[in-house]
Amino acid sequence: MIDRSPKPPEALMRAIAQDLRPVKPSPRPLSLALKTAPVALLVSSLILLALGIRGDASVLGPLLTWGTSAAQFTLAIVLVWIAAHESTPAGRLPRGTVYSAAVAALLVVVAITVSTFSISPVGSTLRVGGVVRVVPPWIMDLACGVGSTVTGGILVLLFTWVFRNSLAIRPTLAGALYGAGAGVAINAGWRIACPYPTLRHALGAHGTAIIATVVLGALIGRFLGARRFRSADKSS
Repeated sequence: MIDRSPKPPEALMRAIAQDLRPVKPSPRPLSLALKTAPVALLVSSLILLALGIRGDASVLGPLLTWGTSAAQFTLAIVLVWIAAHESTPAGRLPRGTVYSAAVAALLVVVAITVSTFSISPVGSTLRVGGVVRVVPPWIMDLACGVGSTVTGGILVLLFTWVFRNSLAIRPTLAGALYGAGAGVAINAGWRIACPYPTLRHALGAHGTAIIATVVLGALIGRFLGARRFRSADKSS
């Protein structure tokens, strides 16, 4: 039987042949998440280098000071891992699983915060150089809220670079997930250094910073996803 289908023009075949380039396979979600861990650990430790460990660490003990922060940091990497699955169309997790994991992460962070401040003495003092000073609450709220938001934003931008080749069908959700991972990772270090032991401050200022990184990641993910789809439409 003779194949009578029209053959593509020679010029088109030459253009296709010239455009062929080797393509690296997409990294596995776990590998992608583990690549972000050292960066997240470095950025989240900056506040510890700047302020040192909170003054009531001896009251909290090593479990509530370091153990829960380590667990919270691990949770942050799990959120990034889920975001990496979103970036691999064939490996996406079910929507219900993703949302359940996000809600569980929120509950764990709140539980750690409440447990910490149920043991830690509550007050409106700031220990600087061994001297206890009374500080207006709004100053500490502003300092921690802005500081942890800016630091979390930097980490979100670094995560965005790692996810720059993302093929996420739900780019806004993927961005929100690694934004949440960034916020939770920063909070894991910030809670060890914050010298202002009040539950209202932790849930308010620190919690707002986590929400801000979630929103920032979602907006960046949506922008990059829309740009990728526009590029695909132009090329077609």
